[in-house]
Amino acid sequence: MDAAGAVGGEAFINYAVEIAEFLNSLLLGGPLAKARIDFIVSHLISLLPPPSVPAPDDDGSSDSDDDHFSLSSSSSSDGGADLPAVVMAPRVDGLDHIGRLPDDLLSNIISRLPTNEAARTMVLSTRWRLVWAATPLLVDDAHLRATNESREMSALCAVRAVSRCVAAHPGPVRAVRITRTSFHEQEYALQRLVASLAAKNVQDLILFNRPVPFAMPLPDDILSCASLTRLYVGIWRWPFPDTTAHPPAFPNLHELGLFHTIIEDKEVDALLAQCPKLNILSYAMACNFPSHLRVKSSSLRVVVEWRCSFDDVIIDDAPCLERLLFDSTGDRRPIKIVHAPRLEVLGFLDLQLHTLEIGGTVIRAGMNVRPCAMLPSVKILAVQVRFWNDTEAKMLPTLLRCFPRLEKLHIMSIWSKSPDVGDDMDFWESLTSCSCLESHLKTFVVHRFQGWKHEAAFIRYIFKNGKVLESHGIVYGDSDDAVVKGSDGSSSSDDVAVEEGPTAGSVGEGDAPSGGSSASDVAEVEKRPMSGTVGEDNAPSGGSSGKYVCAHPAFPCWSFQKAIDLSVEDPFYVLGPVIALLNVVDDETAC
Repeated sequence: MDAAGAVGGEAFINYAVEIAEFLNSLLLGGPLAKARIDFIVSHLISLLPPPSVPAPDDDGSSDSDDDHFSLSSSSSSDGGADLPAVVMAPRVDGLDHIGRLPDDLLSNIISRLPTNEAARTMVLSTRWRLVWAATPLLVDDAHLRATNESREMSALCAVRAVSRCVAAHPGPVRAVRITRTSFHEQEYALQRLVASLAAKNVQDLILFNRPVPFAMPLPDDILSCASLTRLYVGIWRWPFPDTTAHPPAFPNLHELGLFHTIIEDKEVDALLAQCPKLNILSYAMACNFPSHLRVKSSSLRVVVEWRCSFDDVIIDDAPCLERLLFDSTGDRRPIKIVHAPRLEVLGFLDLQLHTLEIGGTVIRAGMNVRPCAMLPSVKILAVQVRFWNDTEAKMLPTLLRCFPRLEKLHIMSIWSKSPDVGDDMDFWESLTSCSCLESHLKTFVVHRFQGWKHEAAFIRYIFKNGKVLESHGIVYGDSDDAVVKGSDGSSSSDDVAVEEGPTAGSVGEGDAPSGGSSASDVAEVEKRPMSGTVGEDNAPSGGSSGKYVCAHPAFPCWSFQKAIDLSVEDPFYVLGPVIALLNVVDDETAC
């Protein structure tokens, strides 16, 4: 499936066919292969924004396929037969209190109901039917599922149910979420559905194709959905509709997600050019051709690459970009930042997978960092590093020089079965300080802390040179994995614990891991709870001297949805309340 060197439309067609054939072949590989596909699809769906109305839990008291609602008029000959009976609980006073509510409150009630239950309100009365028609439509195929073992409907039944729902409503359509439906052999119905959504001004569309097979093209009519503000498409094959015929394609689009979608790079470039208000662009397990992620947009604020295997990521021209976030996999690739003057949050940079290039300069360990290779706008940096690898460890001080106004530093220590194989421990003692440590770095968090001597040496370096450091947190690791990923891509905080003790209390003399020194010589803890930040005016009394740093428990929050949420200040981890003070002694003997 290596098509990296191929160019031109024919090469892309061959690449797309090859990808589709490979994935389709997995479906024929028996139960294990199908289970693997189902897991991938379920993982992709778990990354999506949560539904507006959660699907009802399957409690076993199921409806049959015939219980799916009918949206035909009640005056038709067979309309009433398809509608389930509505049983109203008797009231003591015999009055219809709900019916006495104003229409706007009734509309609010309907908007909070699952799709099928909202539609069933039409049988209550003519008034309820008018209220339903006046309420912006919400459609979620999870609300329409058949109650069988797999919790899936047949393709025909699913497409029919969704299409009838949209056709019966006059619009507008507030949101449509289709994640459980296969459109295999339903191409015409898919085209009609998308055209109907465009005509009824759909605002929020999540359109996934259940992977049987991986060969469905995205309908051209999707470019007629000019009212869209959010669009997520998943498990579709080329060609992406030609955007040049519909300028601008999505004039109101703010958020775009491409999930496991086979798409040519030039088509993405054209699409971005046709989205003048796009703020958030995310890729998840996407298959670009050639395998590049090139960003050129005057409006983008967030770019997320999640479990993709791009050959490179190029931020060509993004004057408004604030976040560039990765959860990468695959082979080593360059991250090229050409023009992003407002970039504030960067990470996770994996020093094994990523080669950072700023302003045309490749960042290498130990290099003299010139101003043209600096990003003074970056305030939060997250790095994955293998401290036992001297090359990666020595990249850290160089990276700090690239971000002279860095305020928060997250270091994720990657575990190894052969820790402390490096022997250049004097490197950290001989290092000089840098601009961000001298005057800007206020928060320092270590993730998956193991207590090895290379980690401790780096922590000593930060404590020794961090002149304005206020807060420090540690999330512990173990030999397996310190941060457990949840089904939604988020990290569990069950393994988080910070006690009073050396280096925010993870390792003491009695429980230091073998094969490495504890961090007990890094700092001395003032053992009493404190709140707020610590400065010269509120340092503990009683003769204590030195530099004080607040110790916090650190709780992981890294997830796809946190990454794209601009209201979350730090998408990597959250510091808990202050639990102790670290007395960071400045003299060399204590460090």
